[in-house]
Amino acid sequence: MALAQDQLERLALHSAFAVHQIARWVATQKDVPEDVRDRLSNHMAAIEGVLVKNGHDWIKDEIEATEAALHA
Repeated sequence: MALAQDQLERLALHSAFAVHQIARWVATQKDVPEDVRDRLSNHMAAIEGVLVKNGHDWIKDEIEATEAALHA
């Protein structure tokens, strides 16, 4: 399937937000292994960097809070 550039960007953005929602849920679970939390936190940091670089800095604080919650 070939998508137009704007459709790819929308798909990537929505996927990033979905991963963020999953990460927020994982942060509330006490039985998630630390290595999974670490890897998810690293992915969230990468997603945050891309979002901020592309003008979506309004989500920065929320993503950083999720990253911190993963290590709480």
